Amino acid sequence: MEKRRPLVAEIKRNSLDDGPGIRSVVFFKGCPLCCVWCHNPECTRAGEDLMFRGDQCIGCGACADVCTEHAIAAGGRGAIERELCTLCGDCADECPSGALSLIGTYHEPEELVEILLRDKPFYDNSGGGVTLSGGEPTLAMNYTAAVAKGLRERGVHVLVETCGDFAWERFADTLLPHVDLVYIDMKIESAALHEKFTGRTNERIKENLEKLASTRAVEFLVRVPLVPEVTATRANLEGIAAWLRERGVERIALLPYNPLWPAKVQSLGGSPAYERSGWMSREECDAAKKAFVGFRLERDF
Repeated sequence: MEKRRPLVAEIKRNSLDDGPGIRSVVFFKGCPLCCVWCHNPECTRAGEDLMFRGDQCIGCGACADVCTEHAIAAGGRGAIERELCTLCGDCADECPSGALSLIGTYHEPEELVEILLRDKPFYDNSGGGVTLSGGEPTLAMNYTAAVAKGLRERGVHVLVETCGDFAWERFADTLLPHVDLVYIDMKIESAALHEKFTGRTNERIKENLEKLASTRAVEFLVRVPLVPEVTATRANLEGIAAWLRERGVERIALLPYNPLWPAKVQSLGGSPAYERSGWMSREECDAAKKAFVGFRLERDF
């Protein structure tokens, strides 16, 4: 297994948005990218995070009373000194309203499989299954493979959602044999802009996408997140479309921008690196689709 124990941020049940049918989605913590628009900021770090939801706080002060590091001011209304916090979780355990929560739970692979199998009747009746997401599930390749193998052996469809930045040989040997479907992102075509907005270049992502397209080792779907003024520019979308056409990719999914994520960044004690307060307009969505004429869009909006 990996040196660091892989943590799960959340298990989302009864999902209809992360693959075919009714699915359970496992959000792993940790990601090699640091996208300025990340919609799952609680999954960026591999370690635990303390989340404070101010709208749920009742101001009882129980969290401050149990904090031995004095990282929470009296009254406990969000005044958390993050540099003093040791992430012990005592405040979250004591919080009666759920305003405080420690994000990150470890399960042995067999234990996680058993948890996910509780919803197998829904998978079977809907053509669904389990989606391994994040964060980035390939960061814990051996662990993720053990979970995927356990699910497949029990007849569960397994989908992996990935940013595409992984070691191909290890992925192909360890995880791919236990996967039915891969969702892989292509965010930005330019290597320089990709590094500017995600913290890393996209060479390895492109190489892995090419391997998926050329080997057809597994069914896959390319997903393009639409972020106004970042990924949803005409130049970037046309560049992605041209690159994918050259490699014979015929179907994609466009993922419209969701403006609700900045609140999660703030609940983790941070400030959003990018902000757009509103949803994309119909005109913006239609303009994005025009760049992919000839592709089969998996979802419309």
